[in-house]
Amino acid sequence: MLDTESQSVTMPRTSKHARNQWLTLSRLYALLAAAAVSAGICGAAGIQSEPPSVIRNAWAQVDAPQRFERLAHSLSLSVHRHWGSDRVVPAEALSQLGKGQQAFSLPTQIYAEDGRPQPTPPAALNHKQATQQRLASSSRTQVVHDGAALQRATLNAQAGDTILLAPGIYVLRSRLSQSQDGRPDAPITVRAHRPGDVRLQMSGGTIHQTHAYWIYENLTIEGHCGPRGQPCEHAFHIVGAARHVVIRNNLIRNFSAHIKVNGENGQFPDGGLFQFNTLSNDTALASDILTPFDLVGASHWVVADNQVSHFIKASSHYPSYGLFMKGGGAGGRIERNLVMCAIGGDVSHGGSRVGISLGGGLTGPRFCPDGLCLFEHKDGVIRNNVIVDCNDVGIDNNRATQSVIAHNTVIRTLGIGLRATPSDATVYGNVVDGPIQARQGSTIKLDHNHRSDARQFPSGWQSPPARIPTHSLVSDDFCGRPRPATTLPGAFHQAGGCQDVTPAQ
Repeated sequence: MLDTESQSVTMPRTSKHARNQWLTLSRLYALLAAAAVSAGICGAAGIQSEPPSVIRNAWAQVDAPQRFERLAHSLSLSVHRHWGSDRVVPAEALSQLGKGQQAFSLPTQIYAEDGRPQPTPPAALNHKQATQQRLASSSRTQVVHDGAALQRATLNAQAGDTILLAPGIYVLRSRLSQSQDGRPDAPITVRAHRPGDVRLQMSGGTIHQTHAYWIYENLTIEGHCGPRGQPCEHAFHIVGAARHVVIRNNLIRNFSAHIKVNGENGQFPDGGLFQFNTLSNDTALASDILTPFDLVGASHWVVADNQVSHFIKASSHYPSYGLFMKGGGAGGRIERNLVMCAIGGDVSHGGSRVGISLGGGLTGPRFCPDGLCLFEHKDGVIRNNVIVDCNDVGIDNNRATQSVIAHNTVIRTLGIGLRATPSDATVYGNVVDGPIQARQGSTIKLDHNHRSDARQFPSGWQSPPARIPTHSLVSDDFCGRPRPATTLPGAFHQAGGCQDVTPAQ
């Protein structure tokens, strides 16, 4: 079903008594719906889908109060556990979409006149030059061979320097620190010659970034901290005055918050760039907090072309998030990322997993720039992302205001959700196979969103939907192809994936 007319909806709050009444009724309603759907209606109608998908899609089309949502979620998880056959999108198909760490170095990092690092357009990647790795021009290049030498080099680096890690394994048991800022015309770069050459094994250490205009690229960073699934906390902790930091083309795995960005001493590390990185964990982690990209309070970050997957908790029922921006910042852009909440059949694992969020689980006032947290994020844009296999919403807007959620493809999730006040967003041109919902007083403007069957992804449309006007804030698609004035809804301007984009490593 295509939403051809704009809609603006504000969801009212409900009393505790009303919620209790609806909860009692909803149990009966959900059980009847599940029994009817799973027992034979689908088969009689010739629908080729497993019970969990059928229940999720059927529930999204039921004209029921919003407060049934959590019960439907619980029901869906229960069915997942009993019918493990609900097919995940094949990981090998998604790996051909060109996101995450590339097998070759990226073009030289450039900066805008205002000093902000600019994302590398996917069209600028050239895998044919994979064997011709560039070395950044600099006033000085220092080659290091072990963790101790790396720590000395970062502490003594000056603007324009390049620290080149020789191939090998580096063990870090303490902080990697800096003492100097780079400049837009002379950033400080820490890099491997080519992706896969260097493995940094964090055993209690972290890259504690406190200075501006640094670049980290082509690294593999692994957490090696504790037994029994206890994860390392951060690979990067970017704080305070560390403005315009660039982290790109890295593989980072086995952390509870691979990238942590937050304020320190009243300063916030604004204007960073996080692009073409792969974030994942090998197994479910024993951690109450699990968010691979965790940003609090900083503004104007660009998070683009990354692959984020498998952020599953071993036991905790607190939600985990693939990416979030919260804490009172503004102007963040989350674009062209591939977020897979679970891979390898773990869709029904306990706990709640959200793909992308503006607002996350909310923030204490003292961590926000204004000291009040009047909102969690303002003027954020979530565009051209592909989000799959989440047992909670694929996109979440929690006390984030003036958000734009446009041209995303959200498959096998609980859809797109707004919650709490102040929370308002324009939700435009997305492809979803779950509901789009506003609750707890939030306000949503809907236009040109399309309900799709997950079986049509990622190979293409069986029957392409009508083209729609391209949103004014969206100039390209998930693959980096320019969008014309009219386009297909969702992350892809045209069917068939990203054949012209090099597969991620």
